Amino acid sequence: MRKDSLKTFLKENKKLIIIIISVVLVLALGSTALGLFVNVGIDVDISSIEKVGTDTVVVPAANGEPLSLYKPDGNGGMSSEPFKILAFTDTHFDTYRKKGKYTMEYMVANIQREKPDLVVFVGDIVTSSSNRKRAEQIAEVMEKLEVYWVTVLGNHEGDNFRSISREKFIEIYSSYPHCLIDAGKKITSDNEEVWGNGNTQINVLTEGGVVSQSLFFIDSGNRVSKEDAQTLNIDTESYDFVKESQIKWYEERVEALPVGTKSMIFVHIPLPEYQEGVDDAVKNPDGTFDYEATSAKGTKVLFGKSRESVSSSDYNSGFFDSIVSKGSTQAVICGHDHVNNYRILYKNVLLCYNRSSGYSSYSVVTNGMSDKLEQGASIYYVNQDGTLSFGDIINRDYFDDTEVMKLY
Repeated sequence: MRKDSLKTFLKENKKLIIIIISVVLVLALGSTALGLFVNVGIDVDISSIEKVGTDTVVVPAANGEPLSLYKPDGNGGMSSEPFKILAFTDTHFDTYRKKGKYTMEYMVANIQREKPDLVVFVGDIVTSSSNRKRAEQIAEVMEKLEVYWVTVLGNHEGDNFRSISREKFIEIYSSYPHCLIDAGKKITSDNEEVWGNGNTQINVLTEGGVVSQSLFFIDSGNRVSKEDAQTLNIDTESYDFVKESQIKWYEERVEALPVGTKSMIFVHIPLPEYQEGVDDAVKNPDGTFDYEATSAKGTKVLFGKSRESVSSSDYNSGFFDSIVSKGSTQAVICGHDHVNNYRILYKNVLLCYNRSSGYSSYSVVTNGMSDKLEQGASIYYVNQDGTLSFGDIINRDYFDDTEVMKLY
């Protein structure tokens, strides 16, 4: 069309063009408004889920003691059998419903098969925008399963301006009967309010009422605040860290435990010492871990692979030093780095990555590291003497993931 012809066309059809542009703008604004106000749910039929149920007994918190759990022995007492924890991380239930459908399907099936005494979510469970409905659905699924559960918040919960707040996540979850999150604010002995949402301690009891393990669930935050970045002279894009008030709360709670009691910590963002453990671990010539060797400092890799660098905070708040000095915590479990899944004994503390569980975010397949998906879950057994045993679940060993692979 020649230039003069185009001018004639535009002049003669000015009203039509204005109408078309107006319709396009209205549709665009409508789509944005829909995203702002309409909650996107998970593709799951909660009514069809068959319950698992649990024999786990809950002893409410009282007289300064945290909530406790135990397996009954069938005779009115506490069982000496291992307490089974099934843990998922980075499910990333977001607005991409197709992948989320399989994440939910396999998660429910794993719970039904394993029949755990407690389910733990290690952060980044419900992410992205318009997510209140998805948060409620997760809780409703667990209620239908009738299994006790607890979660820590990840860096992606509440990081979208159309997301519910981190405080609201904990408020919603803790309102459900089978959720054991302590939503209340914690206070240290010097009356300082403990930073974060959902910091929780739960004791696992064994035969005779002995605390076989104290479980700590710590909020590791999102990104550092502008104030912390300026004060600590670190990048504003740095991941957050466990704060001084949280460390003090942890120390005081450990000191209140019977002498010699073991504990474990669930936290989403790995501590900086995870990278120190990797760096100190003995490697084979090809750079992979040598599982048979122990470093001069006593570092030993027990399981898994390191496929990406540790995405910890740029600031080391000293939490790991506190863990070592108190001598109670034998394992720290994190999520966050989806393609890491190792357990490293470093300074006599097991630094563990929980196996990533979700299909919506990056994985070994999207990163070109494998042609097979490795999502799944991790199992932690608390033995009567406080020692830990481990289990590892890869979904493709139990389910046909052909349809999931088609989504990549």
